[in-house]
Amino acid sequence: MKENSKKNNIGGARILFRKWEKPMLTLFAIGFVLAGCAGKGNPTNTEESAQPVKPASSDPVTVTLYAKTLLTDDDFVKYIQNPLKAKYPHITVKKVDAAAGRQPSDLIAAGDTPDFIWDGLTNIDVIKDVGWPSDLDPLVKKHKFDLNRLEPEMVSSIRSFSEKNGLLFMPFRSFSFALHWNKTIFDKFGVSYPRNGMTWEETVELAKKVTRTENGVNYRGLSAGINVNRLQTQLSLPFIDGSTGKSVLLTNNQWQDVFRMFKSIYGIPGNYPPNAKFSDGRTAFLKDQNLAMFPHLVLIGDADFALAAKEGLEWGISTFPVWKEKPGIGPGIFSDGFVIPNGSKNPDLAFELIAYLLSDEVQTMAAKLGNPPALANPSVKKRLYEDNPLVKGIDLAPVLSLRSAPPYAKTAYDTKANRDIIEKKVELFYTDKTDLNTSLRQADEEINKMVETEKAKKK
Repeated sequence: MKENSKKNNIGGARILFRKWEKPMLTLFAIGFVLAGCAGKGNPTNTEESAQPVKPASSDPVTVTLYAKTLLTDDDFVKYIQNPLKAKYPHITVKKVDAAAGRQPSDLIAAGDTPDFIWDGLTNIDVIKDVGWPSDLDPLVKKHKFDLNRLEPEMVSSIRSFSEKNGLLFMPFRSFSFALHWNKTIFDKFGVSYPRNGMTWEETVELAKKVTRTENGVNYRGLSAGINVNRLQTQLSLPFIDGSTGKSVLLTNNQWQDVFRMFKSIYGIPGNYPPNAKFSDGRTAFLKDQNLAMFPHLVLIGDADFALAAKEGLEWGISTFPVWKEKPGIGPGIFSDGFVIPNGSKNPDLAFELIAYLLSDEVQTMAAKLGNPPALANPSVKKRLYEDNPLVKGIDLAPVLSLRSAPPYAKTAYDTKANRDIIEKKVELFYTDKTDLNTSLRQADEEINKMVETEKAKKK
């Protein structure tokens, strides 16, 4: 979800990370299977299903793309503007960034609905609140776009965000996750490197061996990432029962497992010093370089990661830690892509442009530069990072072979439940300010109260 540092840019010179770390930002990777999906979800190879309908007119036209989630100028030009201008020279795409005074409610009040929207899949609750996402199934049918060109897991995950099983989103990139590690720290303490396929429990035990203070430097073994939803989505664990509107924190015992895992990670003496922050793993790994292991969106292609490597960071990469009861399963689908809002003045044209950006041609070009493709086509996927010198001699197949966790039924209140309530209660628990039962009970009560408040606002 939700992570979206302004420095993060997945897919261009910088990996774009979603503002909330759900998901979403920057580079990128979740949910895509390299070795295990060959032959699955292949395009039908019919010309009409693989290609968008051509614009009916060649008259000059300008369409507006509203970047609700961070879309850097570099990414916009490289992956969107340039390909579209080459294909449709008469079409100008104008990017408008979300900012103070340009939030969805502001644009609606001004009657300035954009033609299409750039957003993170796990962030679309915000624009659902204002009724923007339209069901794209009619446009898919009208323009004969073959949804089999996308991973089935991607399509089912997108539909899980709609109460009516609609298609509210078209993906442009699909992020993968990995465990990044600092070779120097492991070498310094004579500890074996992380290996592929480790469980969270095994990763915690390894972290204990490299968490220590030496020569005034506090070496930390492991960050839990930057968001609770990484571990939560691996378990396909809902926040709220959609049928009752009630929190499931006290009725689903897996929430105890999530809270306890955070405690086991940050309860390692010295792994969460007084000056630490819940979401500081990126800084600790890339800048301070006192963090041994950082599970996160794949950083290869991120400008800060490339700079750190250039300046001497000796790094390794292996599979994202898994829950022992779910081997081979990574976090759920995290993706950046497009929404066509209700009220768009050019919905057909917007869909035509999106469809072209999902062509094998554009997706291959983007993959080579480091943008993880949204397509199921293995011949496109294998081009990922092709032009990135950092991957020379690195076998990424195990990392990219983790399967995405199956989606769970979403509600309109999940983002607030996670970001505003659960993350705070988790931190209170692993810093010993509350016990497990108190943390879960308080979170449960606050979520139920929040849901009732939000429902009342809509009446």
